[in-house]
Amino acid sequence: MKKILLIYVGILYSVLAFGQTNFQKLTLNEACEKAKAEGKMVFVDLYTSWCGPCKVMAADVFPNVQLGEFMNKHFVCVKYDTGAEEDGKNLEKKFNVQAYPTFLLLNTNQGLENQIVGATIDPLEFKKMVEEAMSASIASLGKQYGEGNREASFLTNYLQELLKAQMIREAQEVRAELFKVISDAEKSNREYWYIYDNQILSPICSEPMDFLFAHFDQFRESMGEEKVLERISMAFEMKLRDMIRGREKMDDLDKVIKQMKPHHFNSRARLDVYVSLAQALRAAWADNKNKEKIEKVLVLCEKEFPKIDGEDLVWFYFPVTIFITGSGTEEQYARVVKLHEYIYEHTEHRPLQIGLGNMLNARNQKQN
Repeated sequence: MKKILLIYVGILYSVLAFGQTNFQKLTLNEACEKAKAEGKMVFVDLYTSWCGPCKVMAADVFPNVQLGEFMNKHFVCVKYDTGAEEDGKNLEKKFNVQAYPTFLLLNTNQGLENQIVGATIDPLEFKKMVEEAMSASIASLGKQYGEGNREASFLTNYLQELLKAQMIREAQEVRAELFKVISDAEKSNREYWYIYDNQILSPICSEPMDFLFAHFDQFRESMGEEKVLERISMAFEMKLRDMIRGREKMDDLDKVIKQMKPHHFNSRARLDVYVSLAQALRAAWADNKNKEKIEKVLVLCEKEFPKIDGEDLVWFYFPVTIFITGSGTEEQYARVVKLHEYIYEHTEHRPLQIGLGNMLNARNQKQN
């Protein structure tokens, strides 16, 4: 009986192993050769050892039998660690991979047909994503684009596929071409709202957002005032936040202030504080030996930071306070420490609290 049970378990294991997505231990060249012989494409899972979603895909998604049958029928599947394997490093560089996991659908000449960025916990949802990626070949669309196709419908389709694949650099180029061939009246139509609603494609001070502000009334009519105000408030939030934490230069600050002035949205009071902080920081960064300018930044921090929700504050709290402690006086440094202690005690945002706790502990250890 025991022997029969072992045989049954062995058969069951073999069935399950066969049914799951078969990632083969092949180099990219070998995978392409095998795919060519079998009339398939190559599916590449680009992952890293530190990527949690990559582990979820490996453990919970790719073992699914229904997904595995589909993948094994259409692809030679391989996976490469971009931090440890040469093929992984080369593909990461070649296709400008910025996020993990990224899945590449390659033809047998190692050309990119399409890509999928990000994970899902649902195997059948991932199967659908792969099917859609197969039916919308970015390689084919790119060829038409390279040959000069500039019809608005084609550019719209190509742009949307590039956005799905998170190929932002290429999407920005196609968006610019689309704006050349459609009229100003068309640009404010609902069908093109997806362009303005994409923060990476249309940040504050980009051509699309400049157009939106110049034709605000038309957008309000086509999309509704609430939706447009919600979008621009988030765009202003991200722009000012990135300026304050030093990820973007302050060159456009005056333009941002001018564009924001006529509009009133729910977060306006907080963004007005961001503007004041950005202005004070711009002056202090330009002359970081001027303690009076640093004092203006610190006074703003002491007054306003306790009022800002930790979820918003965490984005720029540390760059601003580190600048003050690095450029200010001993007395100013002591006040920053008091601010640390106050925020640590009163914030409910755990990541901010953990960061502050680490800073305060490091300071205490140094003193002891």
